[in-house]
Amino acid sequence: MSYVRALLRASHFPQTVAMILFLTVAAVITTVQGPNLALFIAAVLCGQLSVGWLNDYVDASLDGSVSRSDKPLVAGTLQRSALKIPIAIAMIMVVPLSLLAAGLIGGLAHILAVASAHVYNLYLSRTIWSWLPYAVSFGLLPLFVAQTSSTELWPETAMIVLFSLVGVIAHLLNALPDIELDRKAGKGGLAVSLGRQKSLLLTAGLSVVAIGVALYLVSSL
Repeated sequence: MSYVRALLRASHFPQTVAMILFLTVAAVITTVQGPNLALFIAAVLCGQLSVGWLNDYVDASLDGSVSRSDKPLVAGTLQRSALKIPIAIAMIMVVPLSLLAAGLIGGLAHILAVASAHVYNLYLSRTIWSWLPYAVSFGLLPLFVAQTSSTELWPETAMIVLFSLVGVIAHLLNALPDIELDRKAGKGGLAVSLGRQKSLLLTAGLSVVAIGVALYLVSSL
């Protein structure tokens, strides 16, 4: 049980649960149900687990350098090598589950969204471009949701823009509490580059734009 708890913590469990709930609600609103909904949730779960685990795997040394005891790999409750098989299984499973849930186009959209998140983990998380994978990944999700409901259904451009904005906002909000720790560890990232005050201002500005896009979508129903 301690191993399972450590795996869940290493998956960034709160963010994983939040994404599953967020996308499940979106799927139910677009009338996804039955076996397709189960496949959809399983695909999202595998994608989120692979992203969270790879993030902790890649950042293990940096997290250790600033004594991030909340991280299982730093606390010693989980060995770095123990994440290799779970990451591989989750990354492999996300492919058939996504394709079965949403067909070729929708499935590929989700696979690319997960791949974009891995690009963040491996290459862009410590650069000023850290926001870009979030914008790309979230922007692809409406297509995954729509195609899970029906392969004839395509999302509005405004919906894609809204999801991309939400992705960047989520990235900034997630990074804000750790700005000083990340700076101490030598990490970059947009929030670290901007600092707390400018990051808050950018988040507020993007939120206003997102609300505007959401109101436009509601008015067009």
